[in-house]
Amino acid sequence: MANSTIADAGDASVAERSRNLRRIGLTLFALPVLGAALGVFGPNAGHVSATGSAYRLGVDYPRATRSSIVTPLVVTVTRPGGFGDDPVIVAVDQGFLDRLDFQNWYPNPSAESNDGDTTIYEFDPPDGDTLRVSLDARTGPNQGYSHNTYAVAVLTDAHTPAARVTFRTIFWP
Repeated sequence: MANSTIADAGDASVAERSRNLRRIGLTLFALPVLGAALGVFGPNAGHVSATGSAYRLGVDYPRATRSSIVTPLVVTVTRPGGFGDDPVIVAVDQGFLDRLDFQNWYPNPSAESNDGDTTIYEFDPPDGDTLRVSLDARTGPNQGYSHNTYAVAVLTDAHTPAARVTFRTIFWP
């Protein structure tokens, strides 16, 4: 009779435990892969809108994004009858802008100020009833995970909110 070259193959309970640990490991590996395939980690976009004081505010925003990905933010302000000679004033949460590798606004604002929590942009009034502003930015590098709610508002000339929207963005590392 030949001698076995396997020192100790173990019993059935060891084999069962090993098989179960492999299954758990494969499942834990498969979950983020499946999430990525389904687009959970972004980029995903959403839309919110509000009306008030004769203004309509619409914001296309990132629902989920990750480091170095283009981050869509489009602010559309409509006022029936136009804006006259008054600038269009838009306020954006500074916390949202801090998460971005900011490039530029299109069109560029004519004035900008910051109170620490909010950045306020003044845009020259457009011809017509609608101002559409696009942000050219990417999610900043080395961002950790966060899921916060941010706000964008169109302000009256007295700097009071005419229309305000909130949105939630998930930043994945």
